Amino acid sequence: MMTNPSVSKALSAYATANSTVPPLIAVTRLFERATANVQRAREAARARRFDAAFAELDRTITILTALDSVLDMGRGGDVAQDLRRFYRVMIHQAASIPARPDPVAAADGVARQLGVMTEAWKTVAQTYGTPRAAERGPGRHTPSGATVKEPSASVIERSMKHANGSLFG
Repeated sequence: MMTNPSVSKALSAYATANSTVPPLIAVTRLFERATANVQRAREAARARRFDAAFAELDRTITILTALDSVLDMGRGGDVAQDLRRFYRVMIHQAASIPARPDPVAAADGVARQLGVMTEAWKTVAQTYGTPRAAERGPGRHTPSGATVKEPSASVIERSMKHANGSLFG
């Protein structure tokens, strides 16, 4: 089976990060990096340095592709399906930025959506991302509006709906 070298590199980086950093923290950091890449792409497009913008977008797409590829669809249920849709929409939107009439505005939109998800992952990671936080379990540490049964899933689902309007509704 042929594998894209960029995806292999991203998966390797994810696996390394995952082995040394709690998974929720690793995902949060990847979202922060993807968001920063799109912001740098926006600035490069504004300066009409399209080769630099494309390179930053390629990095973002690689991160999102890697995150999509490690989803456990069997265990993740509806949340994994929603994340898969979100990742694939973001990949498509990021890839289309250079072809848009206003690539700066298009990059702003993608950065905003990734930023919303970054904040959601930060909330989940701060609440459940460390062994001590996991021991606390749900309760007074449950994110606002989250269900006690699956607080992190609830936060992520609400954030995806907020980031994409009616995309998932």
